[in-house]
Amino acid sequence: MKSVFDELIDKIEKDPRLTKRGGARADLGLLLFADREAIGALWRAADGCARLGDEASRGELRAAVERLRPLFGERPPA
Repeated sequence: MKSVFDELIDKIEKDPRLTKRGGARADLGLLLFADREAIGALWRAADGCARLGDEASRGELRAAVERLRPLFGERPPA
């Protein structure tokens, strides 16, 4: 099963018009805006893990990934 993110990207690829109001592009923007703090935390954790590679950074990275799993991870069958 595809993630919410993947489904919206598929819809955008089918109708890539930038001038279209609403639709998948707006939904994707709202989802990313709503999770902006989790995305920022993921980036900071990944950056720290890449630079330091210590256990604390890996734990932060795992936590950030789990926060974003509902948006980017596979959804269970309905």
